[in-house]
Amino acid sequence: MTSLRFAQDFVLTKSLGSATSTERSAAEAETALFHTENPTTFWNHNFRDFAATKNLGIADNARLFAALTVSLSEGVIACWDSKYYYNFWRPVTAITTTLDDKNAGTETEPTWLPYANTPPHPEYPAAHGCAAGAVAEALEHFFGTQKVSLKFTSAIPNTVPHVYRTPDDLVEEVTWARIFGGMHYLTSTEHGATLGRKVGRYVMRQEFRPVHR
Repeated sequence: MTSLRFAQDFVLTKSLGSATSTERSAAEAETALFHTENPTTFWNHNFRDFAATKNLGIADNARLFAALTVSLSEGVIACWDSKYYYNFWRPVTAITTTLDDKNAGTETEPTWLPYANTPPHPEYPAAHGCAAGAVAEALEHFFGTQKVSLKFTSAIPNTVPHVYRTPDDLVEEVTWARIFGGMHYLTSTEHGATLGRKVGRYVMRQEFRPVHR
């Protein structure tokens, strides 16, 4: 907490993630809300809609759903192991606290509130980053060199469909959505995405190797 990086993360979320932020654009605010749908429903209805666009056979479709859900689940398990190991505080606590963290770059603001509701579990690493990283890795391994674009929707009111040219674009958006919403720090979302990618890569290489006919 005494590092320059934490101070930078602190200030970034304090500025962009505030309920009353004047630094966050309308598009960034919409992105923050877009990714607040319950993750279980969000990922599954988007997996279904994506699969429908690929015109896969029954066996390949089943394999795709298995690859996506196993990678996602394993990524989330690894994420929660880390969350309760590090037990790091959320911005909504850190920014409003009177506790001296011995860092001159983290000026507190007692009345600060995040733009979106903060989930009731430890901050590090960001679970949305873990999930997105795992999903992106599964997609990239499943389709190989084939270009994979995605169109996702959210059940949250006043949001619009989001189109991603690549799975990497999805990960990048999720990384920043949690900053715009005020729930996370940038380091946490980036590390979460890295963790998810490593888990997804392992799952795809070990459990979903191509079947040689």
